[in-house]
Amino acid sequence: MNQSLKFFAFMALLVGIPATGFAQSATEDTGRGPSQRFGHKGELAISSDTALSIAHTSPGDTTTITLQPAVDYFVIDNFSVGGFIGLDYTSASYGSTTRFSIGPRVGYNLVLSDLVSLWPKVGFSFATTNTSFDSPEDEDVSVTANDNSALALNLFVPFMFHPATHFFAGFGPFLDTDLSGDDKVTVFGLKLTLGGWIEV
Repeated sequence: MNQSLKFFAFMALLVGIPATGFAQSATEDTGRGPSQRFGHKGELAISSDTALSIAHTSPGDTTTITLQPAVDYFVIDNFSVGGFIGLDYTSASYGSTTRFSIGPRVGYNLVLSDLVSLWPKVGFSFATTNTSFDSPEDEDVSVTANDNSALALNLFVPFMFHPATHFFAGFGPFLDTDLSGDDKVTVFGLKLTLGGWIEV
């Protein structure tokens, strides 16, 4: 857990240094840019977070795909309350793992410039994980070896780019870690988010 938090802090710093520099140099703060209009009370943001990782391990490769559609509503200026559904699929030489999660989250939007903001979000989710192992004798036969349910903590700190009003794209570090369950799982890395917002 300590190593995961250190990695998360390091990635936030790593992503934050160039993004902050971009925010200060790429545009002047006029107060009228797209990011200045994002995060006001009564706005509804709809997004989808995605991540892809490919790692070479012995004896084979591991590929993980993450999809996480979400809806967030700004109850007051810059403070959002929302929820998400997550699906993680990992394919490896030994078999595959599917993880489904659903839960609430809160966030706070920090405007950095006319085009850039920082929108850290934290939430909890109920996650179920199913792991299937391939039979070494017959590759066409799969045996479900493990089913695990857990309460998980979810952190995501994306730097948001607002190229136009009502549209955003973000990129930053994330950390998902189980707080309960028989086999605790921790996943961390970088994730992309794409979406838009409307006034309701």
